[in-house]
Amino acid sequence: MKIEKLVIYGFGKHENRTIELGQQMVLFYGPNEAGKTTVQQFIIQVLFGFPARNQTQLRYEPKNGGKYGGQLYLTDPQYGKLVIERIKGKSAGDVTVLFEDGRRGGETELKQVLRNYDRASFEAVFSFSVHELQGLDQLSETELSRTLLASGTTGIDALTHLESQLEKQMAELFKKSGRKPLINALAEELREMEKELKDYRQRAELYSPSIERLQAIGQRLQDIEDEETAKEQDLKKITKWQQAAPLFANKLKLTNQLERVEIHQFPAEGRRQMDRLVDQLTQTKADVEYISNQLNRLNNPDEVDSIEFIENLLNRESDWHQLNVQLVQKQNEAIDLTEEREELLSLLGLTEQQAMAVDVSLSQEEQLAERLKELDLEEENQRFNQRSLQEEKSNLARAEQNLAKFLAQEPNEKERLAAEEWPIVSAQLAEAKAASKFQKDNTKQDRLVKFALIGVGLVVAAYGFIQATVLLIVIGLAAMGAGLWLFMKARKSDELPDNYSEVLKKYGGKEQEYETIAKKVAEFDLQLDALMNNIEASKKNVASYASIKSSSQTETAYQQLLREIGLSPSVRRTMAMELFGKLRKVHAASSRLLRINGEIEKLKAQQQEWVDKAQQACGKEVATEGLIASLRSELSIRKEKQEHWHKVRNERSNLQEKHDQLLALQKQLEKEQQTLLTYAQAEEVFDFYRLADEWEKKQEVERALQLTQEQLQSIGGVELRPNWAPEDAQLAIEQIQVELNQLKAERNELLKEQADKQQLTQMLVSDTSYEEKLQQFEEKKASFVDLAKQWSVNKAIVEAINQTMNELKEKKLPAVLANAQRYFSKLTNGAYHELDMNRTGYFEAKRQDGTYFPVAELSQATKEQAYLALRLSLAVSMKESHPFPIIMDDAFVHFDRSRLQQMINLVKELQEEYQFIYFTCHEDMQQAWPTAQIIHLANTERSVHS
Repeated sequence: MKIEKLVIYGFGKHENRTIELGQQMVLFYGPNEAGKTTVQQFIIQVLFGFPARNQTQLRYEPKNGGKYGGQLYLTDPQYGKLVIERIKGKSAGDVTVLFEDGRRGGETELKQVLRNYDRASFEAVFSFSVHELQGLDQLSETELSRTLLASGTTGIDALTHLESQLEKQMAELFKKSGRKPLINALAEELREMEKELKDYRQRAELYSPSIERLQAIGQRLQDIEDEETAKEQDLKKITKWQQAAPLFANKLKLTNQLERVEIHQFPAEGRRQMDRLVDQLTQTKADVEYISNQLNRLNNPDEVDSIEFIENLLNRESDWHQLNVQLVQKQNEAIDLTEEREELLSLLGLTEQQAMAVDVSLSQEEQLAERLKELDLEEENQRFNQRSLQEEKSNLARAEQNLAKFLAQEPNEKERLAAEEWPIVSAQLAEAKAASKFQKDNTKQDRLVKFALIGVGLVVAAYGFIQATVLLIVIGLAAMGAGLWLFMKARKSDELPDNYSEVLKKYGGKEQEYETIAKKVAEFDLQLDALMNNIEASKKNVASYASIKSSSQTETAYQQLLREIGLSPSVRRTMAMELFGKLRKVHAASSRLLRINGEIEKLKAQQQEWVDKAQQACGKEVATEGLIASLRSELSIRKEKQEHWHKVRNERSNLQEKHDQLLALQKQLEKEQQTLLTYAQAEEVFDFYRLADEWEKKQEVERALQLTQEQLQSIGGVELRPNWAPEDAQLAIEQIQVELNQLKAERNELLKEQADKQQLTQMLVSDTSYEEKLQQFEEKKASFVDLAKQWSVNKAIVEAINQTMNELKEKKLPAVLANAQRYFSKLTNGAYHELDMNRTGYFEAKRQDGTYFPVAELSQATKEQAYLALRLSLAVSMKESHPFPIIMDDAFVHFDRSRLQQMINLVKELQEEYQFIYFTCHEDMQQAWPTAQIIHLANTERSVHS
């Protein structure tokens, strides 16, 4: 997305202003109070809405009234060209989006254009200022790492802010060694209240024995009442004894039936226990069979090959690299010698075999020098001829250059064709003009006649209407009709013939132009003939001087000596001695190259020995170039196989253990089942269920007997012997009356003692301090529990936030760090190679010498470089999903000249894909960024800027 133009209706101090943004890098410059921040906020607020009046952000409404808002002209890779207009309206303003195809939209369409990004998310990634960078130096190592992490991942800012708030709340609630936090203070109050309650309990020790005695008296009174009630019930039972006689008979009958039942014992809930054991045994047997199948399926993996041989080779990796380096050095040396020899051979124009066959002895060199002296004397005689030849060649070259320059002005094919056709066309054009002039003159005369005829007809017809004469009306109408007919006929005759019209249309008014073209072509042909004649004369003179050849015998002797040495007779004598020296260099290079090739063969043999050992260790073919990588890959594969082997063994061990546990459970269940069978005296499960049926029948008889007993109880609970006589019942009634009188006397004594004890405890009960203090203690304890719950909830949320941040570090941060490391290395000019997060969660920078430094220990400018690298890397990683421009407010003010230049180079690299908008009040930034579009913001400006 690129911002192309800002149209400000009224925003802060800017009114009726248009700013064109033509390049990928735009630099807004102006002194303080010039309105740079106003322009920056205009861009952000038009995109994301005006802030509400109750928010801390400024609304920038025009002080002098007027229309509030403006337009942004954008180019988006997905939506094309569009205009976003936001003016004063509802809280965030009324927004209109105009698309390239004429569609109009509102907030919904704007959210789609902005990819559902809000202002906070935009400012967290694509907009940052010097104020964010100034605070880096005041941060601790933890806070700095959090800040860098937030700059490299989206979403962590909000989590970090929430975590800080929760930790602050937790600190206000509880600290391990604090006193002021609420939980600490409340725990101290509870300890003090426990001491006070202990004192109250000690003072109440006299009260407890009296209360216990009162409780014992009350209990005894209740027992006496219960005994009296029981005695009265016995009296009722005796009176109803005669009514219970039939029930006693039935009871006797049921008792005889129970005595005839053979089964005497059966497990409690035996049928339910047996059902449970049968179900569990069935499930356990099924589980045992399933795990047995799993064990049969899970075969033991083959033992993994040894990795010791591979590890030994990898431990000698430096020897391998040193061998390769030596081989490369020797090969490079051989290549250099070969290239040097080939270069010499190329200069000599000889093959290697020919060069080695040349005799480069000192005697041959002396003879060659003598022949060259003789040739120099002969050459003096030929110089005059050569000078003359060179002069003619120079004349020829100048003539050819003049011809080439002249041909550059040659008329094109269209002009030459026009010049050839112009004599014929000019005659046709003259004829067409004459015909056109003649036709115009005739047309003027004909029009006068036609208008006169129509006018006369109109006058005659009008007069006929006035006089009511039909004949005059007919004559007038006839004259008018004749005039109109002549007009219709003249339209066809007014047109020129097609050939004349075409000539006038094509060539009319262009006579001077065509005359100029014809003159130009004629002059060009005349000058061309003169130049060609000069060239032919110079060529003849050159051929004449070149035909003069030397017939000296010295040249023949020189060539014969070259043949004897082994050189070509055509070798120029000026190059002969230099050629002789180069041939000696060829011989020396060949000897040295032969020795180096022998050393290369030895190194290749050692290299092949390494390859053979690596192939033997890996058990497969290994390429020389990737030998170490292949060894590491094979080592990794074998380690993975070993891990798989151990994993399968552990899984089999776990399954076997579970199988043994299930077998033990099966035996235990079978043992419990056998216990039930033994207890019920049954041989198998079928007999057990048969005995269960008999036991249930016995239970039914017992229930009938119990029902009879309940009926006896309902009529008085008669439990006397059935062979009682009436006299026995009377004696029993008298005995009960005596016992009731004794219980009444005991109750009176206890009531008197109870009254004394109640008077004693009433005084102790009137003191309510203990209860009030106990209630306060319970209230404080409830508050303590609530605060502890609140602290626990906050602690759980903080742990969840830490887990979320760890997931963001593991999933999203690595992709951003990859580009950030490259940017950081560029910004520091290679002083730091890496920017990464260690295991403890702190950022570290790796210096060129391999030393790691925590980011907190770096200089302020280097910290800012790390921050900017992460910010820019995050923006680059979001190019496809959120292609927004990057807005910066004096973000480079702490950089020196070198750091600033590195930053500018990085922005130049990125501005091919992203638009950068930079706001600054520093004048030197204009010189530092000469390729940027610089926009000056004056202190008081109410105009249109373009």
